[in-house]
Amino acid sequence: MLQRLSRRAVLLAGCAGVLVAPKGRAATPDSRGRKLIVVILRGAADGLAILPKIDDPDIEAYRGLLVDRNAAPLSDGFALHSAMPTLAAMYRSGEAAFVPAFGGPYRERSHFEAQDLLECGEVRNVVADGWLNRALQRAPGGYSAVSIGPAQPLILRGDAQNVSSWSPAVLPEASDDTIVRLMDLYETDPVLKQALSAALGADMVAGGMAMDSMGGRGGPAQYVQQFEAAGRFLAQPDGPEIAVVSLEGWDTHTQQNQMLRQRLAALDNAIRRLRETLGEIWKTSALIAVSEFGRTVRVNGGQGTDHGTGGLAILAGGAVKGGRMLGDWPTLKAAALFEGRDLMPTVESRSIFKGLLRDHLGWTTRDLNGFIFPDSAAVPPAGGLV
Repeated sequence: MLQRLSRRAVLLAGCAGVLVAPKGRAATPDSRGRKLIVVILRGAADGLAILPKIDDPDIEAYRGLLVDRNAAPLSDGFALHSAMPTLAAMYRSGEAAFVPAFGGPYRERSHFEAQDLLECGEVRNVVADGWLNRALQRAPGGYSAVSIGPAQPLILRGDAQNVSSWSPAVLPEASDDTIVRLMDLYETDPVLKQALSAALGADMVAGGMAMDSMGGRGGPAQYVQQFEAAGRFLAQPDGPEIAVVSLEGWDTHTQQNQMLRQRLAALDNAIRRLRETLGEIWKTSALIAVSEFGRTVRVNGGQGTDHGTGGLAILAGGAVKGGRMLGDWPTLKAAALFEGRDLMPTVESRSIFKGLLRDHLGWTTRDLNGFIFPDSAAVPPAGGLV
C-alpha cells in the first residue's frame, strides 16, 4: 500500500516548489556524521524562570511566585525548572550545558526586530538572508539544511540552494486512491510530477505526521512532532546536517507559571523524542535553543513578565561538553541590571553560534568573522562547546 500523504502535502505539491522535500547530499569526510539542530523559542522565553539562580540573594525579592520551588538543583547555584526532568538528567550526564546570561547585540525590545537580527546575524540592520544560509554557501563539506515549521525562517533564507522545508499537515489525509489519481494526472507534466514526488518523499521520511488538532499553529502539542520530524530527516543516510525548528508561544505577559510549565514540559519531551529518533547519531549531534531576548527581572501586575534583554541558551546533545554553566553571572543587584530592569547579558550570541559552526562542523574563523557574521572579528568564537 502507498505511504499515506497528508492532504496539505498533496495540495501544495500542485504548486511547484511550495513544499520542498530535503534533497540528499552525500556527506564528505569533513562532516564526520555530525548534526546541528538550531531551535528558536519565539516570543522571548524567560531564562530566569527556566534556570533560576536560586542562591542569588535578590531573586526572591524580584521573582517571588515565579520561582519554581521544585526546580532541580544542578550546579553553581542554578536549578532547572521541574517540568524538564529529561534535560536535567542530560546535564548531570554531561550532555547538556547552559548559558544563563545570553544575548545578542540588540538592546531594544521588539520581538520582530530582535528575531530578525538574531537570525540574520547583524547588529543593527536587518538583511534579507540568514547567517545559516550564508554558512551553507561557505560550507567545508557537502552540507544541507532543513527547516521544520509552517514557514522557512529568515535564518535559512538566502542564495544557498541546499535548503529544504517540511511542515506538519493540518488537513485530513489524502486517500491512496487520490494519490494514485494525482500521479496519473501529473504523469505528462514533469514539473508537477516532480513536485508531488518530492512531497511524497518528504512525508514518508517524516512518518506521515499530522499536526495535532489541539496544537494550533506551532503550539506546544506540536513540539514533539516537529522534533521527531527533524530527527527523521537528520537520521537519513543522505540526510541534511542541519535542522532548524521554530517553536512559537513563549511570550508570557500574564499567568506565566501555567503557560511556561506547559511549554517547558513539551520542549523537554521533544528533546527526549529527538534523542530517541536520532539513535546513535545523537552521540555526534549538538542542539542549541535560543530566544530573541529575555524577560524583565521584576514580575508585572499580571503575574507574568515583560520584554527584557539577557536570556538563556540551552545546549544539548552527545557532542556537547555538558554539565557546565557557561559565562559569568552578572547578579541581580540593582546596579548590575541593564537599564535597571533586565538581566545583563555576559555572553554574546554570535560567539556561541560561531563556536558551534567552527568546532562542530568545521567552518573557518575567517569566514565566520567576515562572510557569515559580517564585521564581527571583535566577537571571537566560543571554544570548548563540543
